[in-house]
Amino acid sequence: MTKPIVSSLLHCRVGATVLALLASTTAFADSYPKVAAGWGPELGGGFMASRWAEDWSGIDNSHTEPPLKDIPIGNKASLTLSAEARIRYVTARNARLQPSNDFAQGQLRGILGADLQITPNLRVYGELGTGQVDDDRGTATANFQNSLSLQQLFIDVRRQSGQFLIGMMAGRQEFADGPRQLISLSDGPNLHRTWNGVRIYAHSPRYRFGAFDLRATRLGRDGFDEAVASSERLRGINTSFIVASNDAQSAYLDTFWIHSETPTLRLGGMAAPDNRDTFGLRFWGRRGKLRFDWTVARQAGHSINDRPIDAWGLFAVQSLALSESRWKTRLTSHIDISTGGGAYTAGEIRDFNPLYASSSYLGESQLLGLTNLFLFAPGISITPSPKTALSIEVGYARRLDEADAAYGAGMRPYAGTERVAGRHIGNLARLNAAWTPTPSVTVNLNLEYLEPGRVLRDANLPSGTHVYLGASYHY
Repeated sequence: MTKPIVSSLLHCRVGATVLALLASTTAFADSYPKVAAGWGPELGGGFMASRWAEDWSGIDNSHTEPPLKDIPIGNKASLTLSAEARIRYVTARNARLQPSNDFAQGQLRGILGADLQITPNLRVYGELGTGQVDDDRGTATANFQNSLSLQQLFIDVRRQSGQFLIGMMAGRQEFADGPRQLISLSDGPNLHRTWNGVRIYAHSPRYRFGAFDLRATRLGRDGFDEAVASSERLRGINTSFIVASNDAQSAYLDTFWIHSETPTLRLGGMAAPDNRDTFGLRFWGRRGKLRFDWTVARQAGHSINDRPIDAWGLFAVQSLALSESRWKTRLTSHIDISTGGGAYTAGEIRDFNPLYASSSYLGESQLLGLTNLFLFAPGISITPSPKTALSIEVGYARRLDEADAAYGAGMRPYAGTERVAGRHIGNLARLNAAWTPTPSVTVNLNLEYLEPGRVLRDANLPSGTHVYLGASYHY
Protein backbone atom coordinates (compact mmCIF):
# COMPACT_ATOMS: atom_id res chain seq x y z
CA MET A 1 0.00 0.00 0.00
CA THR A 2 2.79 2.41 0.96
CA LYS A 3 4.88 1.98 -2.20
CA PRO A 4 2.02 2.87 -4.62
CA ILE A 5 1.23 5.98 -2.55
CA VAL A 6 4.87 7.10 -2.51
CA SER A 7 5.16 6.40 -6.25
CA SER A 8 2.03 8.43 -6.96
CA LEU A 9 3.32 11.35 -4.91
CA LEU A 10 6.66 11.29 -6.76
CA HIS A 11 4.93 11.25 -10.14
CA CYS A 12 2.71 14.15 -9.08
CA ARG A 13 5.71 16.19 -7.94
CA VAL A 14 7.63 15.50 -11.14
CA GLY A 15 4.58 16.39 -13.21
CA ALA A 16 4.06 19.60 -11.27
CA THR A 17 7.73 20.50 -11.71
CA VAL A 18 7.51 19.99 -15.48
CA LEU A 19 4.39 22.15 -15.74
CA ALA A 20 5.99 24.91 -13.68
CA LEU A 21 9.12 24.88 -15.84
CA LEU A 22 7.16 24.97 -19.08
CA ALA A 23 5.07 27.88 -17.85
CA SER A 24 8.05 30.21 -18.21
CA THR A 25 8.79 31.84 -21.56
CA THR A 26 12.21 33.26 -20.71
CA ALA A 27 15.19 31.83 -22.59
CA PHE A 28 17.79 30.33 -20.30
CA ALA A 29 21.20 31.78 -19.58
CA ASP A 30 23.30 29.61 -17.28
CA SER A 31 25.05 31.89 -14.81
CA TYR A 32 27.31 29.14 -13.38
CA PRO A 33 30.61 28.64 -15.26
CA LYS A 34 30.21 25.95 -17.91
CA VAL A 35 33.52 24.31 -17.03
CA ALA A 36 32.15 23.50 -13.56
CA ALA A 37 28.48 22.88 -14.41
CA GLY A 38 28.78 19.08 -14.47
CA TRP A 39 28.07 18.78 -18.20
CA GLY A 40 31.21 16.75 -18.93
CA PRO A 41 34.58 17.54 -20.55
CA GLU A 42 35.03 20.45 -22.93
CA LEU A 43 36.87 19.73 -26.19
CA GLY A 44 37.43 23.32 -27.34
CA GLY A 45 36.05 25.26 -30.28
CA GLY A 46 32.54 25.11 -28.81
CA PHE A 47 32.52 21.29 -28.77
CA MET A 48 31.74 19.15 -25.74
CA ALA A 49 32.34 15.44 -25.15
CA SER A 50 28.58 15.17 -24.50
CA ARG A 51 27.14 16.86 -27.56
CA TRP A 52 23.85 17.82 -25.90
CA ALA A 53 25.82 20.25 -23.70
CA GLU A 54 26.84 22.45 -26.64
CA ASP A 55 25.23 25.84 -27.21
CA TRP A 56 25.09 27.01 -30.84
CA SER A 57 22.34 29.59 -30.32
CA GLY A 58 22.88 32.93 -31.96
CA ILE A 59 25.30 31.83 -34.69
CA ASP A 60 24.70 33.19 -38.16
CA ASN A 61 25.43 29.98 -40.14
CA SER A 62 27.88 31.94 -42.25
CA HIS A 63 30.98 30.54 -43.91
CA THR A 64 32.90 30.92 -40.64
CA GLU A 65 30.40 28.88 -38.62
CA PRO A 66 29.18 25.31 -39.23
CA PRO A 67 25.81 25.12 -40.97
CA LEU A 68 22.90 23.05 -39.64
CA LYS A 69 23.25 24.67 -36.22
CA ASP A 70 20.39 26.55 -34.55
CA ILE A 71 18.19 26.24 -37.65
CA PRO A 72 14.93 28.20 -37.14
CA ILE A 73 11.78 26.07 -37.30
CA GLY A 74 8.62 28.09 -36.89
CA ASN A 75 8.27 30.88 -34.37
CA LYS A 76 10.37 29.73 -31.40
CA ALA A 77 11.65 26.29 -32.32
CA SER A 78 15.11 25.49 -33.69
CA LEU A 79 17.10 22.41 -34.65
CA THR A 80 20.81 21.71 -34.22
CA LEU A 81 22.44 18.68 -35.81
CA SER A 82 25.71 17.14 -34.67
CA ALA A 83 27.92 14.25 -35.71
CA GLU A 84 31.14 12.54 -34.72
CA ALA A 85 33.41 10.09 -36.50
CA ARG A 86 36.40 8.53 -34.78
CA ILE A 87 38.85 6.04 -36.25
CA ARG A 88 41.49 4.25 -34.20
CA TYR A 89 44.05 1.61 -34.97
CA VAL A 90 44.99 -0.19 -31.77
CA THR A 91 47.74 -2.72 -31.17
CA ALA A 92 48.59 -4.45 -27.91
CA ARG A 93 51.14 -6.97 -26.66
CA ASN A 94 50.27 -9.11 -23.65
CA ALA A 95 46.93 -7.35 -23.23
CA ARG A 96 45.67 -7.59 -19.63
CA LEU A 97 49.17 -8.95 -18.90
CA GLN A 98 48.19 -12.30 -20.36
CA PRO A 99 51.21 -13.85 -22.15
CA SER A 100 50.84 -13.90 -25.97
CA ASN A 101 47.50 -12.08 -25.76
CA ASP A 102 48.44 -9.86 -28.70
CA PHE A 103 46.06 -8.13 -31.09
CA ALA A 104 45.77 -5.41 -33.71
CA GLN A 105 42.38 -3.90 -34.40
CA GLY A 106 40.78 -1.06 -36.32
CA GLN A 107 37.94 0.69 -34.49
CA LEU A 108 35.23 3.08 -35.70
CA ARG A 109 32.81 5.32 -33.83
CA GLY A 110 29.91 6.94 -35.66
CA ILE A 111 27.48 9.29 -33.91
CA LEU A 112 24.56 11.37 -35.21
CA GLY A 113 22.68 13.72 -32.87
CA ALA A 114 19.75 16.11 -33.10
CA ASP A 115 18.85 18.82 -30.58
CA LEU A 116 15.29 20.10 -31.05
CA GLN A 117 14.60 23.30 -29.10
CA ILE A 118 10.79 23.39 -29.02
CA THR A 119 10.48 26.48 -26.80
CA PRO A 120 13.09 28.46 -24.87
CA ASN A 121 12.40 26.13 -21.93
CA LEU A 122 11.80 22.75 -23.56
CA ARG A 123 14.02 20.69 -25.78
CA VAL A 124 14.39 17.10 -26.90
CA TYR A 125 17.79 15.57 -27.61
CA GLY A 126 18.32 12.30 -29.48
CA GLU A 127 21.45 10.47 -30.57
CA LEU A 128 22.20 7.36 -32.61
CA GLY A 129 25.51 5.54 -32.48
CA THR A 130 27.32 2.70 -34.17
CA GLY A 131 30.56 0.97 -33.26
CA GLN A 132 32.60 -1.23 -35.58
CA VAL A 133 35.81 -3.26 -35.31
CA ASP A 134 37.62 -5.01 -38.15
CA ASP A 135 38.91 -8.01 -36.19
CA ASP A 136 37.53 -10.31 -33.47
CA ARG A 137 34.05 -9.03 -34.25
CA GLY A 138 32.43 -12.09 -32.74
CA THR A 139 34.06 -11.61 -29.33
CA ALA A 140 34.10 -7.80 -29.15
CA THR A 141 31.84 -6.34 -26.47
CA ALA A 142 28.73 -4.42 -27.50
CA ASN A 143 30.30 -1.02 -26.75
CA PHE A 144 32.88 -1.77 -29.46
CA GLN A 145 30.89 -3.81 -32.01
CA ASN A 146 27.35 -2.50 -32.36
CA SER A 147 25.15 -2.26 -35.45
CA LEU A 148 23.03 0.67 -34.26
CA SER A 149 22.15 1.97 -30.83
CA LEU A 150 19.79 4.58 -29.46
CA GLN A 151 22.46 6.22 -27.38
CA GLN A 152 20.43 9.09 -25.99
CA LEU A 153 16.83 10.30 -26.00
CA PHE A 154 15.70 12.71 -23.29
CA ILE A 155 13.70 15.84 -22.62
CA ASP A 156 15.25 18.83 -20.89
CA VAL A 157 12.92 21.36 -19.25
CA ARG A 158 14.27 24.43 -17.53
CA ARG A 159 13.23 27.76 -16.12
CA GLN A 160 15.07 31.01 -15.50
CA SER A 161 14.32 33.25 -12.52
CA GLY A 162 16.70 36.18 -12.55
CA GLN A 163 20.16 34.61 -12.45
CA PHE A 164 18.81 31.35 -11.00
CA LEU A 165 18.36 28.40 -13.38
CA ILE A 166 16.50 25.19 -12.55
CA GLY A 167 15.94 22.24 -14.84
CA MET A 168 15.27 18.54 -15.23
CA MET A 169 16.49 15.97 -17.75
CA ALA A 170 14.48 12.76 -18.09
CA GLY A 171 15.23 9.80 -20.35
CA ARG A 172 18.36 8.10 -21.72
CA GLN A 173 21.36 10.35 -21.27
CA GLU A 174 25.11 10.57 -20.76
CA PHE A 175 26.26 11.48 -17.27
CA ALA A 176 29.70 12.68 -16.14
CA ASP A 177 29.10 14.92 -13.10
CA GLY A 178 31.88 14.24 -10.62
CA PRO A 179 35.62 13.54 -10.42
CA ARG A 180 36.83 11.54 -13.40
CA GLN A 181 38.41 8.98 -11.08
CA LEU A 182 34.81 7.92 -10.27
CA ILE A 183 32.41 9.09 -12.99
CA SER A 184 33.04 9.40 -16.73
CA LEU A 185 31.58 8.85 -20.19
CA SER A 186 34.01 5.97 -20.82
CA ASP A 187 35.46 7.55 -23.95
CA GLY A 188 37.87 4.71 -24.80
CA PRO A 189 35.29 2.30 -26.29
CA ASN A 190 33.47 3.11 -29.54
CA LEU A 191 30.23 3.94 -27.70
CA HIS A 192 29.87 6.02 -24.57
CA ARG A 193 28.23 4.71 -21.41
CA THR A 194 24.64 5.95 -20.99
CA TRP A 195 22.02 5.91 -18.24
CA ASN A 196 18.23 6.00 -17.96
CA GLY A 197 16.36 8.11 -15.46
CA VAL A 198 16.03 11.62 -14.09
CA ARG A 199 18.54 14.34 -13.36
CA ILE A 200 17.64 17.70 -11.82
CA TYR A 201 19.85 20.78 -11.51
CA ALA A 202 19.76 24.25 -9.98
CA HIS A 203 22.40 26.87 -10.80
CA SER A 204 23.14 30.31 -9.41
CA PRO A 205 26.11 32.63 -10.06
CA ARG A 206 28.02 31.30 -7.01
CA TYR A 207 26.89 27.70 -6.51
CA ARG A 208 25.03 24.82 -8.11
CA PHE A 209 23.10 21.75 -6.94
CA GLY A 210 22.34 18.51 -8.77
CA ALA A 211 20.55 15.25 -7.98
CA PHE A 212 20.15 12.12 -10.09
CA ASP A 213 18.53 8.68 -10.11
CA LEU A 214 19.73 6.56 -13.02
CA ARG A 215 19.76 2.96 -14.29
CA ALA A 216 22.43 1.62 -16.63
CA THR A 217 21.91 0.94 -20.33
CA ARG A 218 22.81 -2.62 -21.31
CA LEU A 219 23.89 -2.60 -24.95
CA GLY A 220 23.16 -5.38 -27.41
CA ARG A 221 25.21 -6.00 -30.52
CA ASP A 222 22.40 -5.64 -33.07
CA GLY A 223 20.19 -2.72 -34.01
CA PHE A 224 18.15 -1.02 -31.26
CA ASP A 225 18.42 -4.02 -28.93
CA GLU A 226 19.71 -2.16 -25.88
CA ALA A 227 17.81 -2.55 -22.59
CA VAL A 228 17.57 -0.85 -19.20
CA ALA A 229 19.55 -2.74 -16.55
CA SER A 230 17.36 -1.87 -13.57
CA SER A 231 19.62 -3.72 -11.12
CA GLU A 232 22.62 -1.48 -11.94
CA ARG A 233 21.75 1.82 -10.35
CA LEU A 234 23.41 5.17 -9.71
CA ARG A 235 21.87 7.93 -7.64
CA GLY A 236 23.18 10.79 -5.58
CA ILE A 237 23.74 14.50 -5.07
CA ASN A 238 26.41 16.89 -6.37
CA THR A 239 27.12 20.46 -5.29
CA SER A 240 29.71 22.98 -6.43
CA PHE A 241 30.74 26.32 -4.96
CA ILE A 242 32.94 29.06 -6.41
CA VAL A 243 35.73 29.68 -3.90
CA ALA A 244 37.70 32.20 -5.99
CA SER A 245 37.14 33.81 -9.37
CA ASN A 246 39.40 36.55 -10.73
CA ASP A 247 42.14 37.07 -13.29
CA ALA A 248 44.80 35.43 -11.08
CA GLN A 249 42.88 32.39 -9.89
CA SER A 250 39.72 30.34 -10.06
CA ALA A 251 38.82 27.62 -7.61
CA TYR A 252 35.82 25.38 -6.97
CA LEU A 253 34.83 23.20 -4.03
CA ASP A 254 32.61 20.27 -5.02
CA THR A 255 30.88 17.85 -2.68
CA PHE A 256 29.30 14.58 -3.77
CA TRP A 257 27.39 11.55 -2.56
CA ILE A 258 27.07 8.63 -4.97
CA HIS A 259 25.03 5.53 -4.18
CA SER A 260 25.98 2.70 -6.53
CA GLU A 261 24.31 -0.71 -6.88
CA THR A 262 26.27 -3.26 -8.89
CA PRO A 263 24.42 -6.56 -9.37
CA THR A 264 27.55 -8.68 -9.84
CA LEU A 265 31.02 -7.72 -8.67
CA ARG A 266 33.85 -10.26 -8.54
CA LEU A 267 36.10 -10.04 -5.50
CA GLY A 268 38.43 -12.73 -4.22
CA GLY A 269 37.11 -15.30 -6.67
CA MET A 270 33.49 -14.74 -5.63
CA ALA A 271 30.70 -12.83 -7.37
CA ALA A 272 27.88 -11.02 -5.54
CA PRO A 273 26.02 -7.68 -5.43
CA ASP A 274 28.03 -4.65 -4.34
CA ASN A 275 26.14 -1.70 -2.84
CA ARG A 276 28.20 1.35 -1.88
CA ASP A 277 27.84 4.93 -0.74
CA THR A 278 30.72 7.14 -1.85
CA PHE A 279 31.10 10.48 -0.06
CA GLY A 280 33.72 12.99 -1.07
CA LEU A 281 35.17 16.43 -1.63
CA ARG A 282 36.86 17.81 -4.69
CA PHE A 283 38.89 21.06 -4.68
CA TRP A 284 40.12 22.15 -8.09
CA GLY A 285 41.05 25.12 -10.24
CA ARG A 286 44.11 27.28 -10.86
CA ARG A 287 46.23 29.78 -9.00
CA GLY A 288 48.77 31.66 -11.06
CA LYS A 289 50.93 29.07 -12.83
CA LEU A 290 49.55 26.18 -10.78
CA ARG A 291 46.62 24.00 -11.85
CA PHE A 292 45.26 21.52 -9.34
CA ASP A 293 42.51 18.92 -9.00
CA TRP A 294 42.35 17.19 -5.60
CA THR A 295 39.73 14.64 -4.55
CA VAL A 296 39.21 12.60 -1.41
CA ALA A 297 36.48 9.94 -1.19
CA ARG A 298 35.30 7.44 1.39
CA GLN A 299 33.17 4.37 0.68
CA ALA A 300 30.83 2.43 2.95
CA GLY A 301 28.19 -0.22 2.29
CA HIS A 302 28.04 -4.01 1.85
CA SER A 303 29.52 -6.42 -0.68
CA ILE A 304 30.46 -10.13 -0.89
CA ASN A 305 28.53 -12.20 1.68
CA ASP A 306 27.02 -8.97 2.99
CA ARG A 307 30.39 -7.96 4.45
CA PRO A 308 30.79 -4.28 5.43
CA ILE A 309 32.86 -1.94 3.24
CA ASP A 310 35.38 0.55 4.61
CA ALA A 311 37.47 2.00 1.78
CA TRP A 312 38.87 5.34 0.75
CA GLY A 313 40.72 7.02 -2.09
CA LEU A 314 42.78 10.17 -2.57
CA PHE A 315 43.62 11.59 -6.00
CA ALA A 316 45.84 14.64 -6.44
CA VAL A 317 46.48 15.97 -9.96
CA GLN A 318 48.58 19.10 -10.46
CA SER A 319 50.75 20.89 -12.98
CA LEU A 320 53.03 23.92 -12.90
CA ALA A 321 53.79 26.16 -15.88
CA LEU A 322 57.49 26.78 -16.42
CA SER A 323 56.90 29.00 -19.44
CA GLU A 324 53.84 30.63 -20.99
CA SER A 325 55.67 31.44 -24.23
CA ARG A 326 57.18 29.39 -27.03
CA TRP A 327 56.66 25.71 -26.07
CA LYS A 328 54.60 26.43 -22.92
CA THR A 329 56.31 23.77 -20.84
CA ARG A 330 54.47 22.39 -17.79
CA LEU A 331 55.61 20.00 -15.10
CA THR A 332 52.83 17.53 -14.34
CA SER A 333 52.16 14.92 -11.69
CA HIS A 334 49.39 12.91 -10.11
CA ILE A 335 49.33 10.93 -6.90
CA ASP A 336 46.67 8.24 -6.56
CA ILE A 337 46.04 6.33 -3.35
CA SER A 338 43.22 3.79 -3.05
CA THR A 339 42.84 1.21 -0.32
CA GLY A 340 42.84 -2.55 -0.72
CA GLY A 341 42.34 -5.61 1.42
CA GLY A 342 39.66 -8.03 2.48
CA ALA A 343 38.96 -9.67 -0.86
CA TYR A 344 40.96 -12.79 0.02
CA THR A 345 40.49 -12.67 3.80
CA ALA A 346 37.61 -12.40 6.28
CA GLY A 347 36.15 -9.27 7.84
CA GLU A 348 35.46 -5.91 6.26
CA ILE A 349 36.23 -5.18 2.62
CA ARG A 350 38.73 -2.36 2.11
CA ASP A 351 39.02 -2.61 -1.68
CA PHE A 352 38.19 0.79 -3.18
CA ASN A 353 35.76 0.66 -6.10
CA PRO A 354 36.52 3.32 -8.77
CA LEU A 355 32.94 2.89 -10.07
CA TYR A 356 32.88 4.31 -13.61
CA ALA A 357 36.32 5.92 -13.79
CA SER A 358 37.66 7.53 -16.95
CA SER A 359 39.09 4.91 -19.29
CA SER A 360 42.06 7.18 -20.02
CA TYR A 361 42.95 8.35 -16.51
CA LEU A 362 45.47 5.56 -15.85
CA GLY A 363 45.83 4.62 -19.50
CA GLU A 364 43.71 3.13 -22.25
CA SER A 365 45.63 -0.12 -21.74
CA GLN A 366 43.70 -0.54 -18.47
CA LEU A 367 46.77 -2.23 -16.99
CA LEU A 368 46.45 -0.39 -13.67
CA GLY A 369 43.28 0.20 -11.67
CA LEU A 370 42.38 2.45 -8.74
CA THR A 371 42.19 -0.42 -6.21
CA ASN A 372 44.89 -1.31 -3.66
CA LEU A 373 47.18 1.20 -5.31
CA PHE A 374 49.72 3.87 -4.55
CA LEU A 375 50.84 5.58 -7.75
CA PHE A 376 53.17 8.54 -8.18
CA ALA A 377 53.40 9.70 -11.79
CA PRO A 378 55.54 12.77 -12.62
CA GLY A 379 55.70 14.04 -16.17
CA ILE A 380 56.09 16.95 -18.54
CA SER A 381 53.88 18.48 -21.22
CA ILE A 382 54.82 20.86 -24.01
CA THR A 383 52.86 22.79 -26.62
CA PRO A 384 55.21 23.39 -29.57
CA SER A 385 52.45 25.28 -31.41
CA PRO A 386 48.82 26.24 -30.81
CA LYS A 387 47.78 23.11 -32.73
CA THR A 388 50.14 20.51 -31.25
CA ALA A 389 50.67 19.09 -27.76
CA LEU A 390 52.90 16.41 -26.29
CA SER A 391 52.90 14.85 -22.82
CA ILE A 392 55.12 12.21 -21.21
CA GLU A 393 54.85 10.64 -17.76
CA VAL A 394 56.29 7.69 -15.86
CA GLY A 395 54.29 6.25 -12.97
CA TYR A 396 55.70 4.22 -10.09
CA ALA A 397 52.99 1.83 -8.81
CA ARG A 398 52.86 -0.04 -5.48
CA ARG A 399 50.12 -1.89 -3.67
CA LEU A 400 49.10 -0.91 -0.15
CA ASP A 401 48.05 -4.35 1.15
CA GLU A 402 50.38 -7.30 0.42
CA ALA A 403 47.64 -9.80 1.31
CA ASP A 404 45.49 -8.48 -1.53
CA ALA A 405 46.00 -8.69 -5.27
CA ALA A 406 47.36 -6.09 -7.65
CA TYR A 407 44.52 -4.84 -9.84
CA GLY A 408 43.90 -3.70 -13.37
CA ALA A 409 41.01 -1.43 -14.32
CA GLY A 410 37.52 -2.44 -13.26
CA MET A 411 38.78 -4.16 -10.06
CA ARG A 412 40.22 -6.95 -12.19
CA PRO A 413 42.78 -8.87 -10.05
CA TYR A 414 46.00 -10.21 -11.51
CA ALA A 415 45.98 -13.95 -10.87
CA GLY A 416 48.47 -15.10 -8.27
CA THR A 417 49.53 -11.67 -7.05
CA GLU A 418 47.59 -12.18 -3.79
CA ARG A 419 49.94 -15.08 -3.00
CA VAL A 420 53.28 -13.31 -3.50
CA ALA A 421 55.18 -10.91 -1.26
CA GLY A 422 56.29 -7.39 -2.10
CA ARG A 423 54.61 -4.09 -2.90
CA HIS A 424 56.16 -2.84 -6.15
CA ILE A 425 53.63 -3.57 -8.94
CA GLY A 426 55.53 -1.94 -11.78
CA ASN A 427 56.31 1.24 -13.71
CA LEU A 428 53.88 2.64 -16.28
CA ALA A 429 55.31 4.90 -19.02
CA ARG A 430 52.86 6.92 -21.14
CA LEU A 431 53.26 9.23 -24.12
CA ASN A 432 50.49 11.15 -25.83
CA ALA A 433 50.79 13.46 -28.84
CA ALA A 434 47.90 15.45 -30.31
CA TRP A 435 47.56 17.55 -33.43
CA THR A 436 44.46 19.71 -33.90
CA PRO A 437 44.60 21.32 -37.34
CA THR A 438 41.05 22.68 -36.90
CA PRO A 439 38.69 22.76 -33.90
CA SER A 440 36.75 19.91 -35.56
CA VAL A 441 39.66 17.56 -36.23
CA THR A 442 42.08 15.92 -33.80
CA VAL A 443 44.78 13.33 -34.47
CA ASN A 444 46.19 11.39 -31.48
CA LEU A 445 49.09 9.04 -30.91
CA ASN A 446 49.16 7.20 -27.58
CA LEU A 447 51.84 4.78 -26.30
CA GLU A 448 51.79 2.91 -22.98
CA TYR A 449 54.23 0.40 -21.51
CA LEU A 450 54.02 -1.34 -18.13
CA GLU A 451 57.31 -2.71 -16.83
CA PRO A 452 56.59 -5.39 -14.21
CA GLY A 453 57.86 -4.94 -10.67
CA ARG A 454 58.45 -7.59 -8.04
CA VAL A 455 54.75 -8.38 -7.51
CA LEU A 456 54.04 -9.07 -11.18
CA ARG A 457 57.34 -10.84 -11.81
CA ASP A 458 56.88 -13.22 -8.88
CA ALA A 459 53.40 -14.02 -10.17
CA ASN A 460 54.98 -14.84 -13.57
CA LEU A 461 53.21 -11.98 -15.34
CA PRO A 462 54.85 -10.24 -18.32
CA SER A 463 55.17 -6.63 -19.38
CA GLY A 464 52.38 -5.04 -21.39
CA THR A 465 52.29 -2.61 -24.32
CA HIS A 466 49.39 -0.66 -25.77
CA VAL A 467 49.54 1.72 -28.75
CA TYR A 468 46.88 3.53 -30.73
CA LEU A 469 46.79 6.05 -33.53
CA GLY A 470 43.47 7.78 -33.95
CA ALA A 471 41.66 10.64 -35.64
CA SER A 472 38.32 12.19 -34.72
CA TYR A 473 36.01 14.64 -36.46
CA HIS A 474 33.31 16.60 -34.68
CA TYR A 475 30.57 18.44 -36.54
